[in-house]
Amino acid sequence: MIPSKRNSPQKSHCNSSGLAHRKAAHGGTIINTITLVIFLGLIGFGVWWIIKSFGQAGQQYTDAMIQTKHKAMIISCQSNMQAIWQNLQIYVVSNGSFPRSQQEFVQWGGNPRLFHCPDPNGPEYVYIPGQNQDTSPDNILVYEPEPVHDGRCNVLRLGGQIELLTPEELQVALARTINRIK
Repeated sequence: MIPSKRNSPQKSHCNSSGLAHRKAAHGGTIINTITLVIFLGLIGFGVWWIIKSFGQAGQQYTDAMIQTKHKAMIISCQSNMQAIWQNLQIYVVSNGSFPRSQQEFVQWGGNPRLFHCPDPNGPEYVYIPGQNQDTSPDNILVYEPEPVHDGRCNVLRLGGQIELLTPEELQVALARTINRIK
């Protein structure tokens, strides 16, 4: 008897190996898909992290530049105060006394911008007349009437010191100066 082709063990073996091959191929597709999703997720996370890092670095750079600009304005304003102090010393040597008014001092100095804070929002400085070299060196000679430097005002004392004071500290120092002049 010749075995029929239907019941042939070889054919049945081929059929079952083909089925196993298809099942393995289908299982491989799911694993490949999961691997691809994980891989793309990791790439997406990496791109997001890089963008976030650059954003934070950019913000830190911007903040640092703003702080540097504020500090530069403070130093520029204090430099004006130092120039006013030097001009005042020359004025005293030339005239024997302090100027009687801010207008007289500005006219003598020749540069009205010297009496103005370089900050775009900065006010004109205020000179307190009526003082002399025998007055207390702690007295305020020139000051900014508005707090434009991180909420503080630059002040030139009669002794030549330049300080940053809060508005409250400035009011106390001005009251002391006025009491000493009287």
